Amino acid sequence: MAKPITYAYLETTNYCNLDCSFCNRTDVIGPLKHMSLENWGKLLDGIKHHPIQEAKLMGMGEPFLHPQFDEVCRMFKEVFPDCKVVVATNCQYDITPGKKLRKVFENSLQYIDMLYFSIDGYEENYERDRAPAKWSKLIKFLDNSREVDRQGCDIVVNYVVNAYNVDDIIKIDELRVNYDLGQLRLNIAQIWDEGKSIKDDIATSGYTQHQLDYLKENWSGKIMGKSKWDYNDCFWVNNALYTTVEGNVKMCCLNTGAKPFGNLFVNSIDEIRQMTDYQNVKRGCNTNNPTSHCNNCSYKELSPMLKYLGV
Repeated sequence: MAKPITYAYLETTNYCNLDCSFCNRTDVIGPLKHMSLENWGKLLDGIKHHPIQEAKLMGMGEPFLHPQFDEVCRMFKEVFPDCKVVVATNCQYDITPGKKLRKVFENSLQYIDMLYFSIDGYEENYERDRAPAKWSKLIKFLDNSREVDRQGCDIVVNYVVNAYNVDDIIKIDELRVNYDLGQLRLNIAQIWDEGKSIKDDIATSGYTQHQLDYLKENWSGKIMGKSKWDYNDCFWVNNALYTTVEGNVKMCCLNTGAKPFGNLFVNSIDEIRQMTDYQNVKRGCNTNNPTSHCNNCSYKELSPMLKYLGV
């Protein structure tokens, strides 16, 4: 019997203003699209019987580029009032008072429990990994965010670590303090393509011993993830849901290029989770005999590194 869904990762737009390193959006997204509020309501209606405890309202796009993202958040909280809502933003848009996005940004915060400000690297390293982002635009965003009523939303810094930006972590932590932001969350860079491995990219595998020791000695408590992990520990196959702006259901955010198992506007989520392809991936993980879908899973590949870092 399928376990209930307690975690959801739901995409409502695939529009984005950046082309970040480690993001394979250009390989996997279809035509640019914002999910209509009508379809969003249908999607929520189709999953409301599951006891979702945490949801990330994001995906391969910048969430706040959805022109009605505040309404997206409100509708979700109306259906799942006790669910923790998490959103990530790239901070590369104008929230100066009077701008349209300022109003959407402010209105959204009352429905968001945790908002990630994604800041990977300092100055030139930031601009390299989050091209065509501009450091000056980030600082302007942070300056304007000082005057925003957070309405109880915990705004934190999410930092994707790679072999080129390890030394910048302390600078971003100082920036975090200066702007009165919440915790610093460090995520070791992953690969989201089943055809590629972390070891295939120098940025995700080329850490020096000095860098690893520096991370371990100074930032171990800030690094997210689980070091003790095997395929039968995967929560995605048992308790989670990942959907695209089209309503397509995929297994997880670690394999965004996978063929969809079904579509929520065609079949119910419970029907999709019983389909043969879905069950094969689930069975493979639960028995520690993964299918090709999971062969290059970053959770598995990063386990030894996270263990060394003391996570």
